[in-house]
Amino acid sequence: MKILKLIIKSPVGEIIQTIPFHEKGISFIYGDIKEPENKGATINSLGKTLLIKMIDYIFGANEDSSIMKNEIANYVLLATVKFQDEEHTVKRIIGNSSEIQVDGKKHTLGEYKEFFGVERRLYDKQLLVTKKASELSQNQQRPTKNDYTDFLRMLELDNLVDVISNIYDSQDAIKKYKESKKELVSFYGDIDLKQINEEIYFVDKEIKRLSEELVVISNKIKNIEISEVQQNVIEEYSLKSSNLKQIKKQIERDKLEHKRLEEFVESSNKIDIKSEHILAIYEKTKQEIPEMVKRTLEEVEQFHQKVFEERRAFLGTKITDIKNSISQQEIALFKMALDVDKLGHIISVNQVYQESLAIYEKHNNDLQNLKFREGKLSQIKDIDEKIKEQDNQLTEDFKRANDSLNQYSKLVKKYRDYINELTEKIYSMDVSTYFNIEIIKKHTKNRPVKVDLTMRGDTGEGVGEVKKCLIDYLLFNFNSFLEILVQDSACFNGIDPRQVSNMIYLADEIAKNANKQALIAINKYQLNEHSKMIEYVLSNSSIVLSENEKLLKFDF
Repeated sequence: MKILKLIIKSPVGEIIQTIPFHEKGISFIYGDIKEPENKGATINSLGKTLLIKMIDYIFGANEDSSIMKNEIANYVLLATVKFQDEEHTVKRIIGNSSEIQVDGKKHTLGEYKEFFGVERRLYDKQLLVTKKASELSQNQQRPTKNDYTDFLRMLELDNLVDVISNIYDSQDAIKKYKESKKELVSFYGDIDLKQINEEIYFVDKEIKRLSEELVVISNKIKNIEISEVQQNVIEEYSLKSSNLKQIKKQIERDKLEHKRLEEFVESSNKIDIKSEHILAIYEKTKQEIPEMVKRTLEEVEQFHQKVFEERRAFLGTKITDIKNSISQQEIALFKMALDVDKLGHIISVNQVYQESLAIYEKHNNDLQNLKFREGKLSQIKDIDEKIKEQDNQLTEDFKRANDSLNQYSKLVKKYRDYINELTEKIYSMDVSTYFNIEIIKKHTKNRPVKVDLTMRGDTGEGVGEVKKCLIDYLLFNFNSFLEILVQDSACFNGIDPRQVSNMIYLADEIAKNANKQALIAINKYQLNEHSKMIEYVLSNSSIVLSENEKLLKFDF
């Protein structure tokens, strides 16, 4: 996929810029200013990086609020692109990725990338909107798995891609397992696999013992017969015990009353004062008693005798009633005593039940704790086995990776020679570069691929950025996935203008030989006002930007 033309329109439809690009060879986005004292206020506000990001949008990039700010929302990008020898018109609105048009037909961003076969991870290796963080990665000082696998894939080292990916996955798995093991081991302290096996054996023995005891206790509990009324048995026992005491007290009181009445009756029978006794008393006192009085005393005697007989009969009846009551209470006392004894037995049995439950609960808790401990130990054992399994897999994969790389020895040499040739053209002096791809010795942490790019000779300043560009040009020349290389001016910061000029010539040479596009943003000061080079850049510029001619005609 190539971009042939880009039209930028304002939200109201005004054409702001019409920018053509060479289908083959190099096109420049040129910043026509000298190096100012305040770079941030001038160079970075022309719109070079913004334009590169717009081109990146045409190649399916996601929204980027750090560059595409609110001030330019709803600006319209109309691009003519070439894909598989056919031209298409693409329309994309800044800030609205939900709708992209291809030849007037609406697409989602996902459908758009699928239509043009865009693999963004690969485009990120060649559409360099900003300065690269490292030789293989746009954003990471330490390249990721994807950075390495994409690099190998673009250089057609396909047999290495899957095995390197597998090594990364195994290393990540081992790291995760070790972290999990560390958390589990903290439960026991430092413990090795041999100790784990011993501990699991003894824990299993204790689990078996407790399980057997729990069966015995469970059967014991089932054999204890407890009626449904046991829920209130203690209250009933308490009530009947109290009633039993009351009955006993009442019996004692009735017995005392019975005895008192009998004694009273007996003593009453011994006292019998008749009228003649009274008359005899009068005789001793030599007193005469009239006949009328004598008759009255006899009547009193008869009345008294009658009353006494009636009281004695009443008391006899009461004594009999008390005696019968005592008999009945003693029968009730006997029955209640039996009930109280029965309830006492039930309570006693219930205490055994409760004690059995307490023992069962304790044993069950101990058993659960042992099973938890066994589970933790088993987890550690399982993790150790998984680590061992992954480690064995690593051994196999590292060997496979080395074997695969050996099969590509001629191809790697080809890349090595190519980069060295580029270096000689960039520096035009005794500077050489050694490029190599190697697989390190098997390791559970250190990543498997090492890309070595060593430069010897007087390279001057900016050697780090030169190395990054050498990798970019290597991929640009040899990859069969992308037809475009885009570099922001930041990719050349710190590099001697002479090397910058030579690198630009190389990019154009590669693009023409490979029938690809190279779009490069460059500032005038980065060329050190080399008249011939400036003339070359101007003649191949798609757009020239300056402090007076900014991309969108305004500051934002």
